[in-house]
Amino acid sequence: MNARTISSIALAVALGFAGTSITGCGHSEDEWQAQLAKEKKVQADLDAERAAHQKTQAELKKVQAEVAQLKKDLAAYEDLKKAFGSEKDKAAKLEKALAEAEARAKALEAAKKRLEALKKKLDELKKFNLKVAVRHNQIVIEMPGDVLFAPGSELLSKEGKEVLLKVADVIKGDADLVKRSYQVIGHTDNAPYGGGFKDNVGLSVMRAREVYEFLTRDPSAAPKKPAKKDEPVGGGLPADRWSAAGYGDLDPIAGTRESQTPEEKKRNRRVEIAILPDASELMKLDVE
Repeated sequence: MNARTISSIALAVALGFAGTSITGCGHSEDEWQAQLAKEKKVQADLDAERAAHQKTQAELKKVQAEVAQLKKDLAAYEDLKKAFGSEKDKAAKLEKALAEAEARAKALEAAKKRLEALKKKLDELKKFNLKVAVRHNQIVIEMPGDVLFAPGSELLSKEGKEVLLKVADVIKGDADLVKRSYQVIGHTDNAPYGGGFKDNVGLSVMRAREVYEFLTRDPSAAPKKPAKKDEPVGGGLPADRWSAAGYGDLDPIAGTRESQTPEEKKRNRRVEIAILPDASELMKLDVE
């Protein structure tokens, strides 16, 4: 109750006492009616004040309810904003991952096209009865071991040197091919080896080394061993791009290690020149 209300009540009480005093003192009817009118006015003011107070209380409750609802709406909005922000972050990450995947797909496709082009260039070797294929995710040139070497020998035959010289000429004749890295890989059949290298792996390593040395030897240099008349000396390829390895009978391309027909043995006696892929080409190739 505010100060105005209290003052009105006090005034009404005072007038009440005054009215009683006036009546008791024999005031006239007019005076009594005037006093009564004043009391009614005071009561009316009190009623009006009470109504205004009730209205104010009702409006206050309404405003408080609106404030409470606004707080709820604000909290819901904040939650929604956080959720939206989280989803927005997820969308950004997905877009980034998609862009990276698309970029890698393009890079891999470009690498595949480069290797297809390299294989096409090497297809020239097919006219020399050499096979160009994809094995173990590498382009390889397959050369028959029986053409390169005599049975059980690690020394190149004259015919073998002539074949290797043709391979070297094809590689040297193309700027893309000559700058690649290569590995010479020797293979044998599954027949037990009885020579001086203990086993088939030893023989295959020595054969791979012999091919590697011939391909990288300077043609103008003195031959490793006295050469026969008109026998090639070397291929002149950059030695720092080449290496050699031997697998013996561990990686057959025909039959199995345990069982091979005479024809399968012949296919497995081979030397491969593998083009080593760079980092961007470490993928599954579908080059036919």
